[in-house]
Amino acid sequence: MQWALELISHWQWVYLVAGITCLAVLVVAKRAWWPLIPSLVLAATFFVQSGTLDRSTEPVGARPVLQVATANLNFDTTDFSGLVGWLVSGEAPDVVFLQEFTGQAQQALQSPEVAQRYPHRVEAPQPDQFGLAILSRYPLSEVQKVEPADMQATLRLRATVTWAGGPVRLSAIHPMPPLSATYAQLRDQALVEETHHLSQSGGLALMAGDFNTTPWAKGLLAIDSQLRRASGLAGSWPNAFGWLSVLPLDHVLASRGWQLVDSGHGPDLGSDHRPVAVRLVAR
Repeated sequence: MQWALELISHWQWVYLVAGITCLAVLVVAKRAWWPLIPSLVLAATFFVQSGTLDRSTEPVGARPVLQVATANLNFDTTDFSGLVGWLVSGEAPDVVFLQEFTGQAQQALQSPEVAQRYPHRVEAPQPDQFGLAILSRYPLSEVQKVEPADMQATLRLRATVTWAGGPVRLSAIHPMPPLSATYAQLRDQALVEETHHLSQSGGLALMAGDFNTTPWAKGLLAIDSQLRRASGLAGSWPNAFGWLSVLPLDHVLASRGWQLVDSGHGPDLGSDHRPVAVRLVAR
């Protein structure tokens, strides 16, 4: 029952738009508004969401800024020209997390231009939806591939990037979609476990990927005392026309030692997901 209710909770953008639209229609038509109460209650739940990272209230100035992005490539993709173009452009992130990372994607990123931009990598391509990669402009160490314990779990990647003279712990994750109550439970468990891993050092940390959950579900609510959303509420899936999406499934979470400069979407890569990108400064 809880699993089914959570599936309903993901569609908050739809409820909000529907509630506002119905209210506007009833006001214009001067009809009784009381039947709208259930819709407005659903729309109000939009505001019950996991915590967001504090924004930087001061000009960035000379402080170093870390640009981080996450992108689900879609394992059916064969044309990676959009991805390569993004990664060699002036808008390329410093650290990028990739999901549904296949052998073809790995081969496409061997180009000299991309290799020069991202000399430090952790790559774990797979012929299914659960290959992962982390590309970085800065040195990576303490690399760990956490293999799935069984067929219902998925791969995770851990690493530490040296940035601005200090360590930043990273975790890449892409759990199973909540097609069953078991998958939903395993997804939330993976989020908690990776949060615990990142929190052990007490320093700067980031977790990113396609989490297959939204800010209104308990998975992110359960960990927001330690990791906060740097990415916003804008949808990232499905990718319609390169600019319209409904569900925010792709996230960048950051420890409390960060402040958010800005966040948004990356370019259309031809995937069913839109990339999410953030810029961060350390406190």
